Amino acid sequence: MSNGLSGIINTLETLARYDGPWRVLRDETDLLQTRLAELRERENRLDDVLLVALVGGSGVGKSTLLNALAGDQIAATSEMRPCTSAPTVYHPPGMRLALSHASEVTHVPRSALEHIALIDTPDSDTIVKEHRAIVEQVLQECDLILLCADAEKYLDEATWSLLRPVRGLRAMVCVETRVRRADDAIRAHWLKRLAENGFEVDTYFRVNALRALDRKLAGATSSADDDEFEFPALEKFLRHELDRERVARIKSSNAAGLLTRTVDRLYERVQKEKSELATLRTAVVEADQTLADATLRHFTAGALAEPHLWVQALGREVGLRAKGGIGTLYKVLEFIRSLPYRMPGWMSFDVYRYKQTVQATALFTASDQSDKGDDALPESLLARYEGLHSELRMRFIRSGLDMEACAADNSYQEELGRRIRDVFSGKIHERLAARARLLTAWPMALLLDGLPVALLGYTGYMIARAYWHGNLLNTTAFFHAGTVFMMLVIVEVAFMAVGVRLLAWGARRKGLLALKRALGMPGLAFKREKEMLAETDALMETISQLRDGVSAPGLPERYSK
Repeated sequence: MSNGLSGIINTLETLARYDGPWRVLRDETDLLQTRLAELRERENRLDDVLLVALVGGSGVGKSTLLNALAGDQIAATSEMRPCTSAPTVYHPPGMRLALSHASEVTHVPRSALEHIALIDTPDSDTIVKEHRAIVEQVLQECDLILLCADAEKYLDEATWSLLRPVRGLRAMVCVETRVRRADDAIRAHWLKRLAENGFEVDTYFRVNALRALDRKLAGATSSADDDEFEFPALEKFLRHELDRERVARIKSSNAAGLLTRTVDRLYERVQKEKSELATLRTAVVEADQTLADATLRHFTAGALAEPHLWVQALGREVGLRAKGGIGTLYKVLEFIRSLPYRMPGWMSFDVYRYKQTVQATALFTASDQSDKGDDALPESLLARYEGLHSELRMRFIRSGLDMEACAADNSYQEELGRRIRDVFSGKIHERLAARARLLTAWPMALLLDGLPVALLGYTGYMIARAYWHGNLLNTTAFFHAGTVFMMLVIVEVAFMAVGVRLLAWGARRKGLLALKRALGMPGLAFKREKEMLAETDALMETISQLRDGVSAPGLPERYSK
C-alpha cells in the first residue's frame, strides 16, 4: 500500500481507540474497529481467490445455475420448494472457506475456475433467521455478488433488504434466470430500479441454466441454438474475463469502497454536530467575555481605582527611599497618615469596603511576594465564575461532551492571581519605584533641605554676631525666624506631597490601563472547556482530511499497491 493509504488506515485505527470526552466519536469506535478488522482481513486476501456469492429468492434457480456452471449435480435442486439450507462452495482444490453461522458447509473442491470460488446461498426471502444470517455473513465475506432473479422476483424486497448494507461495497453482476424468450423489458426495468436505489451493476446476463445443465449432462460441448441465451457469455466472463488482474481490481475496489463508506459515515456523523459545537463555542466566548468584563469592572472600578491607594503606595515607596530632613519628616507624616489603613477599624465602618481596601493595598505592599497575591481575589468574582462554569458544564454535557465535576478546579483563580501579580510586581511596581527615586534623588533632597538649612545657618550667624557685639536679640527675632523656618518646612513638605499625588495620579492612570490589557487578554478562564473544543475541532479536521484522502482519484489502485 502507499504511504498515503497507510496513513489513512493508521489514522482510523487511532480514532477507533478514542476514549475521550466526545461521546459522538466514542459511539463510533465499535463500528470503526469492526470495519478496520474487515479491512485488514480483506487486505490479507487481496491475492486470494475471488469469492462469488449467488444470491436470490426461492425458486429463481441459484442452485441450477451453480450446477450448470459446474456441469454436474453438485447442489440439490427442487421445483416445488426451497431446498438450500446450507452453503455449497464450489472452489479450486486446496481452498477452504469457514462460515461460522452455518451448521454445515458443502465443499466441492474440483472447480476449474482457477481464481474463483462460487458460493450457493440459502434463499434471501426465507423466514428462517439462521438462513438469513448465513446469507448476511456470505455477503460480508464475498467479493462479487451474482444477483439471481427471474421475471417474478427481480424486485423482491426481502432480497434487497439484505443487499442494502453492502451497497457500494461489493461488485455486482445481475443474472436473469429461467429466461424463455428474447425480451429485454425486465433487463431495462431491473437496472433502472437498481440504479435508483444506489446499486451499481458491472454487467448483466440473461440465461437459461436448466437447458445448459441438461446439455452438459448429455455430454454436448456447445449449444446447437440460442436456447441458453447468454449462458456461454456468463461462462466466458467467469472463466476468462475474471483473470488475476481483474480479480485484484475487484478486491481492491471492494476494500476501497469499504474504506470510503467507513470514512463517509464517520464524516457525516460528526458533521451533524458542527452547528451544535459552533453554538457551544459561542457560549464559551460569551461566558469568557462576561467574566472578563466583571473582572475588569471589579479591579478597575473598585478599590483599585481609588486615588488614595496609589498615593499611599507611592508614599510608601518614597518613605523607603527618603533622604534628608524634609524626606525624613515626610516619612514620619506618611506613617502617621497611613495608620488608618494599618490598624483595621480606625477610620472605616463599612466592613465590606474596608476588606476590599485591605485586599487592594496588599497588592501594592506585597507586590514582590507572589504567594500573597491570591488574597486579592474577591469571593464575588469566584462565585460568578462558578455559576458560569456550572452553566457551561451542563451545556457541554447536553452537546455530547462529557465533563466531570471538578471541585478543585482553581485555573481561573490561579490565572487571575498570576496576571494581577505580574502587573503589580512588574509595570506598576516599576513605575512607582521610578517616581519614588525621582522624588528622593540627592539633587531633590539637597534642593528641599537647602532653604531650611540656609535659614538655620543665617539665624545662627545673626545670633553669633549679636553675641560678639554684646547685643541681645529680642524674642521677636527668634519668633520671626522660627515662623519662617516652619513655613519653609511646611511648604516643602507640601510640595513633596503634591509631587507624590501628581506622580501617583499618572501612575494610577497608566497602571489601570496595564491592568485592563492584562485582564483583557484571552485565556483568563474556562481553559478546560476551550481545550475540549480545540480537541473536537482537531478531530473534525482530521476526519475531513480523511474524507478528502479517500475521495482522491485512484484509491482502488493505491489500495492494491
